[in-house]
Amino acid sequence: MKFRAFNIFAIICLIFAGCIKNPFSTRDTEDPYGASGTWETPQSPEAALRNLLYAYNEMIMSNYELCFSDSFVFSSPEDSIDAVNSGREELFIFWNKPTEIAVTSNIFNNFTQTDSLSLFLSLSHPAGYNDLVEDTMAIMYRNYVVAIITSTAMSSDTVLAEGLATFHLRPEQLNWWTIYFWDDLPKNSGFYDWGDFKAEYRR
Repeated sequence: MKFRAFNIFAIICLIFAGCIKNPFSTRDTEDPYGASGTWETPQSPEAALRNLLYAYNEMIMSNYELCFSDSFVFSSPEDSIDAVNSGREELFIFWNKPTEIAVTSNIFNNFTQTDSLSLFLSLSHPAGYNDLVEDTMAIMYRNYVVAIITSTAMSSDTVLAEGLATFHLRPEQLNWWTIYFWDDLPKNSGFYDWGDFKAEYRR
């Protein structure tokens, strides 16, 4: 009995010892001011896109804003033509960083304040497209799916916004890679895409 009690005590000690940080170990990289949730220093274009993905899924506006250059421009050519044809040309003109931040803030606020709504973004490498990464610029191609889920006590409905996003990035302050241009195309012509979804929240 004493031997069994000693073994249990030893296991507990090992668990607690594993949780204690070594005071002589190197420190982890500090998060940037204002960042929370899942974030890594964007020292590469890939890291910048991972930050975008996590910021969107975690709906952390401060992290999302850090992903973009002050000179950022969003372009959704097919959606722009559709908007003009329907008399809503203002939907996609002058879409700069303040517009992107305002639109996404509206989305996050709506989804976090409503229990019946949820949102999930996934990104993947499209077949036939190769990223271009140089010292001072990068062009990254990503297939995306934005799942917009509405749930009730009786059922659940999911709308998918699907397409191809082309992200243009460059290193700026602190050599952090940021997105300065984002071109959005639907999965197929006429299909619902990310630009359509975002435009619903432009006020």
